[in-house]
Parts: sequence; C-alpha cells; structure tokens
Amino acid sequence: MEELEIRHRPNVIGPAMVMGFSGWMDGGSVSTGTVGYLVDRLNAQPFAAIRPHDFYILNFPISTIPLSIYTSEGKAVLTSANPMDIAAVFRPSTRIEDGVIRELTFPKNEFYCSESANLILFVGEEPHIRWGAYTRCLFEVAEAFGVRELYFIGSVAGPLPHTREPRLRASVADDRLKAKLADLAVGYSEYEGPASITTALSFESPAHGIAMRTLVVDVPHYPFVEMPAYPRSILKTTAALNDLLDLGLDLDDLRRSSATVEERLNALLEDNDTFRELVVKLQAIYDREAADPDEELLKRLMDGIDLGDSRDE
Repeated sequence: MEELEIRHRPNVIGPAMVMGFSGWMDGGSVSTGTVGYLVDRLNAQPFAAIRPHDFYILNFPISTIPLSIYTSEGKAVLTSANPMDIAAVFRPSTRIEDGVIRELTFPKNEFYCSESANLILFVGEEPHIRWGAYTRCLFEVAEAFGVRELYFIGSVAGPLPHTREPRLRASVADDRLKAKLADLAVGYSEYEGPASITTALSFESPAHGIAMRTLVVDVPHYPFVEMPAYPRSILKTTAALNDLLDLGLDLDDLRRSSATVEERLNALLEDNDTFRELVVKLQAIYDREAADPDEELLKRLMDGIDLGDSRDE
C-alpha cells in the first residue's frame, strides 16, 4: 500500500503487537504513554510508518461558528468563534526562521520493534477519515511479520478517585479470547455509543487470524486539576502487559511517578474542602460499585470548584 512505508524488516518470529492512539481513548495519556514507555524501556527501534497525509482533515472549512453564552443575569447572547482558532486545531504545525521553513510536522503513526522482546509497538493518532485504508495498513504489517496476538491499550475518564486502584476492563471479538485474561481479574465492557478505530480493528481481526484484546483503564475526571498524564493508570496497563507478554520489566520508575502525583493530589485534598467533598463522593461510588453516579452532585462540585492559588502548589 502506498500509505504504508516499511523501511526495513526487523528480525522477529511471530511477535505480539501493542497499539496506542492519541485522541478518543487517551485520557491521562494512558494509551500513548503506555506504548511510549515500552518503546523507551525496551529500546524499540522504528522500522515502519503510515504516511499521514490522506487520513486527516487538515483544514476545517468554516467561516463562523455561532455560540450561545450566558450573562450573569442568565440571558443568552449569540456570538461566534474565530474560525482561524478552530482551523488551527486541525492544521499541521510549522516552524519558520528568518523566512526559511525549518520544520513541518504532520500527525505521526510509527511502528517500532524490540527484537529482544519479540514485540512490535505502534503509536499513532486516530485517523479522521479513510478508516478502511488505515486499518489495512495495520493488518498488513501484522500479517507481514506473522503477528497473531494484538493488544490495544486505552483509557476513559470516569468517577475514579485518585485514592483508589484504577479498574481494568476488556473487550474482545470472540469469547474464547477471554481465557488469557483470567489472571488479570479484568471486568468486561458494557458500552453502547460512538465507536473508535480500535473497535473496528477488533471486529475485523478474526478474519485476519489475529487474536485482538482491548484493555481499557479508567482515569480520574478532575477537569479543574492540571494532570496531562496519570501514571497510576499507565502503571496498571503496563503491569498487565508485562504479565501477559512476559516482558520481565521492573516498573519501579512508574511506581515512583505514580506516588509523586498521588502526593500532589493528596496535598490538594488537605487544602481544599470542595475538592475533598468531591473525592469522598467518588470514593463512595467506587466502593459500592454503583452503576450510575449522582451526576447532579458531581456536576455541582466540579463546576463550583475553585482551587485558587493551590493550582500552582
């Protein structure tokens, strides 16, 4: 396929493959963070890529976007968003110095390989369009190197307090694939709604003779706290892969990172009564394994939170 570039062929025999995507299921940077961590720790080297140009909307064709905002008196006022601000989200980035174009950066979709671990790793950005061609690129690499076992790592934000262990859930295209996950004590997903590219991959995987398992961990939903990555959930998914793939990695560095973030959040817990009220509520939901949280209370707490100067502590 012209969209797929295989630069060289690593020496692997029937490797497993692990995928991570930015975008839809990368809360707390768990999807890209887990795969990136494995790339670094296993000294995996790039060997192939999916060329990005035909898979992304690089220009959003709009003139104005109407928005309704509310005044302090509760009256709706119609305004519009700057179309350039919206378009900028989609466009590739560039760096120009003294009139010379030094850099032009498109979304990256890279394959890496650790020959010592007999493992292929893929990290990319979920495509906007042409899902069929994109999935064919992934399956072509899998088939070219004899991959028969494929894992996707993802995350979703939910009512998880940082004081509790993140929960791991799985989905598969065939009941028989659950057996290998028995020792992980995973739950199994119950979901109906918008699908991701990984659901499409999993649904198609049996036709390619590939056993694909999706592992999704939850991350805390603290929209008022600066937390671009959540190491505790990355530790959860990495530990699962460490066991499933017999990688033999010492994960103490992830444990230290997790402890550092937890200490910061606990300090915030001590200083802010409203945040503490939210965490107590989330703990109660978590502990009784409630299916539906008290959404109105959670919304009130989250919308009303004011961390003040504690954001920078």
